Amino acid sequence: MSSKHAWKIELIPWDHLSPEHVQRMYDQRIACGWRAEEVPDWIEAAKRGGKIFYWALLSDAVPDRDDIIKKHVEAYPKESSPLKDTAAQVRLVPRQPTMVEFIPIGHVAVDIHEPEEDMKLGLPATGTVWIHQLYVSRKLHGGGFGAATMSKIETLATQSPMNAKIVALDTLAKEMQTEPPYRDLLYGEGGLPAPRVSNQDWYTSLGYEVFKYDRNAYTWKPREGVSVAMQLVYMKKAII
Repeated sequence: MSSKHAWKIELIPWDHLSPEHVQRMYDQRIACGWRAEEVPDWIEAAKRGGKIFYWALLSDAVPDRDDIIKKHVEAYPKESSPLKDTAAQVRLVPRQPTMVEFIPIGHVAVDIHEPEEDMKLGLPATGTVWIHQLYVSRKLHGGGFGAATMSKIETLATQSPMNAKIVALDTLAKEMQTEPPYRDLLYGEGGLPAPRVSNQDWYTSLGYEVFKYDRNAYTWKPREGVSVAMQLVYMKKAII
């Protein structure tokens, strides 16, 4: 389960009640290019003890840590101000915030779905924790920080109160990122930067396996008059 990069990242809970944390989440979702409009929904979910986000920050042990953070902030100047660890609970479980200051370079979420939803996908009714919305600063790709964040959130998912035996996720099917015309729509002029490797292949390299395809998960409308049926893959990994 542990990655050779795990030591590079620490996780701090997102404080959904902090205006500064909420604004930073919105800014990072804008940078990511996906689902910024869902931030208000994530606040309500956190209030109910549902999906919860964690900030990814560089470990103090990372060489040239300050230079790496500087590279991130220069690309995203709205993120130059540090946040404070102020989250007083996680999934309604009280915690003591440290008040330490930090600049996150990304984030990731975990959630437990309804048993009926998991069973429809062929997963056990209990013991599955979902990982959602992984984002690492695009200026820092290739440094192992994404793998480190996944390793840390997988470890966290095995702990109480989630107690995962399986971690699962959904992501774009490989074809969406490698074959025209999908690739051109996603990463053409004015679009998002094209990834070096498809999401599906990257998660496969971390030990995940595809267990379901959805060829028409939802409809994306990149511009007026254009509708695209988005293809997703569901992937899982046994961690106990």
